[in-house]
Amino acid sequence: MTNSTPQKLGAEFIGTALLVFVGAGCFAATQKIGAPFSMAELAGISFAFMLIVVAMVYAIGHISGCQINPAVTVALAATGKIPWRVVPGYVLAQCAGAFAGALAIAGVLGKEAATKFNVGAVDYGTISFGRATFAELLGTAILVFTVFGCIDGRSVPGWAGFAIGGVVFAIIVVVGPATGAAINPARYLGTVFGAGALGGTMHLGHLPAYLIGEFLGGIVGAVAYVAIGRTRETAVPTPSLKLEEVPA
Repeated sequence: MTNSTPQKLGAEFIGTALLVFVGAGCFAATQKIGAPFSMAELAGISFAFMLIVVAMVYAIGHISGCQINPAVTVALAATGKIPWRVVPGYVLAQCAGAFAGALAIAGVLGKEAATKFNVGAVDYGTISFGRATFAELLGTAILVFTVFGCIDGRSVPGWAGFAIGGVVFAIIVVVGPATGAAINPARYLGTVFGAGALGGTMHLGHLPAYLIGEFLGGIVGAVAYVAIGRTRETAVPTPSLKLEEVPA
């Protein structure tokens, strides 16, 4: 028995909403209490993202695959692991969930604090478009590479949540100071439009760097894993995985 499509899309909506609420919300909370931003605060935000990813992998991975990231969804489809026909629904559910998560931050911390949660923004006076794109590309490629390793049937069972959450922590610590380390188109769009809906700055001029870098990075990470993970036994085409069989 498998879950229905509405159940899977609902799981992706909830999972992405909680990712934004906890992860971006941690940044908003840091701003609200007026903590001086240092490596300690960056590590705390990274840890929040890590923990919510771990929780969601185990909470909804068996329902929808806990992709909660359009770059992961597109990468899975591009490598034949899920059918392309499911991509639009998943991506819409993820983006809607991210927007809902952003609004939920305002409900908890207040509108003023919530308009500052858009950490997916860069100052092009200090970082170029090309460098911002490369940072998001590399971060997303590392994430998707790890996801593909975890869903490989030969991987150590039961550790996908911690492996994926751990790599999210590591990526944010390094990429965060450059671009905020969105590494997730839904996470980026949700906070951008969430901030805009609450009267904050939307930073729409940054969209291309994030979307190009993240989607391209996802495909690069997926292709890299497929290239090194292929064996003689798996070199022939294999059926697409069912969505509920994809842990992240």
